[in-house]
Amino acid sequence: MDIRVVRTQKMISEALLELLAKMPIEKITPTELCRKATINRNTFYSHYKNTNEVLEEIENDLLASVDESINESQTPVEAITSLCEMMRSNKRLCTVLFSKNMNGRITQRVFAIADKFNMTKMQKETNNLTENYRQMLSSYTIRGSAAVLECWVRGGMTEEPRDIAEFIHKVSKHGTSFVTQ
Repeated sequence: MDIRVVRTQKMISEALLELLAKMPIEKITPTELCRKATINRNTFYSHYKNTNEVLEEIENDLLASVDESINESQTPVEAITSLCEMMRSNKRLCTVLFSKNMNGRITQRVFAIADKFNMTKMQKETNNLTENYRQMLSSYTIRGSAAVLECWVRGGMTEEPRDIAEFIHKVSKHGTSFVTQ
C-alpha cells in the first residue's frame, strides 16, 4: 500500500480518537475531523464515506488483534493475559473505546469473540451442562470479565495483565469466595 495513503489514514484515525475522547461519534462531522487531521474534505472522502466508517476500521483492526491473540491461547488465563497485554499496548485507543462517549459500542463485538472462545473450551470441560446452561455461563463470565476490564482501563491499567487475568479467572471459577477467605 502507498505510504501516503497509510499516513493519511493514520492521521484521520488519530484525529478521530482525539475527538472521541471529548464527544460521541454522532456529534463528529467529517468537516471537524478533517480540520483536526489537517486534511481537506476531498482527501477524507477519497478514503472514507463518513466518520462511522473510520471508527469501524479502527475497531476492526483492534478486534482482529483480539481474535488472533485469544485464539492462539491454550487456557483462559493465557487468553485474558494476551488480551490485557494487547489492550495495554493500545492504551490510548482502549481508553477511548471504553469511554462513556462510546456507549459500550465495541463491547458487543468483543463479547462475540470471547463467547466463541468460551464455548469451544466449555465443550470439553462442562459435559454435565446443557447447551443452554453453557451459553448462560459463557455470557455471565464474559460480562463480568468485561466489567473488570473496563474498570482496569478506566483506572489507568496499573495492574499487571497477568494479575488481571488471574483475578478474572478466579472470580469466574470461585465467585467472590476466594477474596473473602
